[in-house]
Amino acid sequence: MAKSYKMVVLLAMLNRGPSRWHLPITPKEAAPFFHQYLMEKEYRKRIDFSDKKTKQLWIYDEEKVGKLIAEMPMTKWSGSSNVLLSFENGVFSLNFSIAKEDEEILYQWTKEICEYRLHVYFERKSKI
Repeated sequence: MAKSYKMVVLLAMLNRGPSRWHLPITPKEAAPFFHQYLMEKEYRKRIDFSDKKTKQLWIYDEEKVGKLIAEMPMTKWSGSSNVLLSFENGVFSLNFSIAKEDEEILYQWTKEICEYRLHVYFERKSKI
């Protein structure tokens, strides 16, 4: 990962709970959590939110944070996903279905992987 943005957006989705995490999301819906997550810890802000462009976003602006999320990761992620994900008309979606009986376990696994990847990413970056 060059930046944590994909995993932060995924974590924002996961925060909606086991039955809703996989539903479509807009950049504006993800923006409050995305901003809060990266700003709440100094090391996260320093590592992933302190270049020239993102320093301007330290003061929350939903429109600008949403635009950043739309550009990266949503547009980039959907373009490299082999149609498993899409970002069309301002909506980011998973393009596969999840059986009702599998929702809880898939949610739990995805959350554990996401949290692990974020932990490892920031741990490694903080040592550089």
